[in-house]
Amino acid sequence: MQRVLLIANARAGSVSVRTREVIAKALSADFKLEVVDTEARGHATDLARDAVDQGFDAVLAFGGDGTINEACQELVGTDVAFGLLPGGTTNVMARSLGIPRDPVDATAFAASHLRSGTKRRINVGRLGARYFLFSAGMGLDAAVVRRVEADPEGKRASADWTFLKKALATGFTEYRGADPTISLEVGSSPPEKVLFVIICNARPFTYFGRFPVDACPEASLEKGLDFLALTSIRTLTIPRIAWSVFVSRSHPRWKNARYFADVTQGSLRATQPMPVQVDGDYIGEIDRAIVRLVPDSLDLLV
Repeated sequence: MQRVLLIANARAGSVSVRTREVIAKALSADFKLEVVDTEARGHATDLARDAVDQGFDAVLAFGGDGTINEACQELVGTDVAFGLLPGGTTNVMARSLGIPRDPVDATAFAASHLRSGTKRRINVGRLGARYFLFSAGMGLDAAVVRRVEADPEGKRASADWTFLKKALATGFTEYRGADPTISLEVGSSPPEKVLFVIICNARPFTYFGRFPVDACPEASLEKGLDFLALTSIRTLTIPRIAWSVFVSRSHPRWKNARYFADVTQGSLRATQPMPVQVDGDYIGEIDRAIVRLVPDSLDLLV
């Protein structure tokens, strides 16, 4: 029987003991299953590393995008299959891949692919030492994520509206009229000063309810990385950004935008430490990073 490790994050938005038990019972019928709950931030990475070292055939992560990002860190570059069981509030990667949103249905989906040996080898991105599946960013978007994570009351409210409120607040108070402090260099293009940088390995960047939010509308798992940056933000820019990422997708062509599609590497250098996020997870502040594409490096059960 194939050995499968189920990593569950009990603190994720829609993970419950009952659902976890149903999933474990279903998987135990066909696989040699071990189940471990995460105990703290970063624990999923340690558990995935142990699974690789112990010769497991697959790792399934039951949690939100943060749990999935942590678990994938030690699976990149291996032949251990990775299954996504959505248990968070947004579940960007799982939804973008067409994985069922119900975690029990997603379990059946992953198990059928594992039994048949159907896997998809995908590209991932890397910012510094951290891999990301769908997005990373320095500046505005990471500052928004930091505000959301620091607000326990907001976390208990509607995640979509909380994110939108924090995004508007951050844009108006921290970035409107600010001078660009990040030097972005992509490929052979000369360095440019920008306010923030979003890097996408896939689309969408996130979801607002059922609506995709496209920061990088040309991004694809089959291609290289896309970089989006703005050199300035004025009062009228903020509602214009909202309209574009939801509807028009015109922002890559704006005069104050810098958009690079299908590239393999870029560098970020800031005049001071800036907030950084990977796959919607705030990871702290840094002042420089190399961003690279890591091609054909992760087996997904899709």
